Amino acid sequence: MVISPVRVPLVPIDCSRRQLSVTKKKSYIDAVLCLTKKNATSGIANALNRFDDHEAVHSSQTPAIHWVGHFILWHRYFTATYEKALRDDCGYTGGQPYWDWSQDAEPQKPNSTKIFQTAIFDPETGFGGNGDYVAPTAAQNPLNITGSTGGGCVKTGPFTPSNFMLNFPEKDCLRRDYNPRIMNTFADPSLVADVLAQKDYTSFARAIENVPSFDQPNIHGSGHFGVGGVLGTIGNAANSPGDPLFFLHHGNLDHIFWKWQQKDLKTRLSQVGGPIIPFDYSGQNVTLDFEINIASGNALEAPWSPDGRNSALVGSEVNHNERGVLTEGTMNGEEGRLDVEAEVPLYLWM
Repeated sequence: MVISPVRVPLVPIDCSRRQLSVTKKKSYIDAVLCLTKKNATSGIANALNRFDDHEAVHSSQTPAIHWVGHFILWHRYFTATYEKALRDDCGYTGGQPYWDWSQDAEPQKPNSTKIFQTAIFDPETGFGGNGDYVAPTAAQNPLNITGSTGGGCVKTGPFTPSNFMLNFPEKDCLRRDYNPRIMNTFADPSLVADVLAQKDYTSFARAIENVPSFDQPNIHGSGHFGVGGVLGTIGNAANSPGDPLFFLHHGNLDHIFWKWQQKDLKTRLSQVGGPIIPFDYSGQNVTLDFEINIASGNALEAPWSPDGRNSALVGSEVNHNERGVLTEGTMNGEEGRLDVEAEVPLYLWM
């Protein structure tokens, strides 16, 4: 059945009223750690638990899910599967948080480390901090990126090696490699404003990713390379979901997407475009009938699709919904899927 667009925004423009309490922050992080204790279901080699499953599925679909028209939509759906796992497997009852890095970026002070001292990195109530400095080899840093400050295992917070290890693609700790210059310049509020000013979906999608260059800032790269630098987990294009911060970073990109849609909601709920193949801007375009899938191995447990698919249609099942999460319900008296209620929105992590 065709699902009608969400009728009211699930995240208010003034997100300060939706900030997470310390208790809710702890419940979210506890649920993330819980996923590492649940057996994997994807069937992908070296994915040993439910957290690994998500990293492995993202890795298996890279690079086909970047620099394409469905980039923002695929990651909306992917983040929804992660939230579903937190709920179904680990009893989490809150909303998927997001991290608005633009609030603390200092683009006029590119070497400032203020943003890395904010609540998101708190060792007690946040995601912990940086790793020790490790000098990358030339092979590890082919683009000769400068300014990284870490690269070793995370030293503080809930995701240190004694409490959290990655298994995919091989056993390793969570690594972070803060790069203040990239973080501050790529998270520049003016870049967010530029993305929001785009007049059509294709231009919007291209503006979020820009081009794969560290000389041209883009907001997608902020959370990845500002936190991940050269050697950090979240800076690895394929395996970036190995850092739990990935899902808050992409939650913010989805929040920005929703704000853009709201500027002309009637038009933009049914507007998509851009290439199916990475960078193929003169080739076949993504349409409302395009099917996004998370099928790799046995796939993830999809957050919706009444017929059991591990996929969703852009127009009727993904593009209309800000959070990408639908719950069981009825609509017009018919069994189907209903938009999640407003009491479970995306939450700003502060």
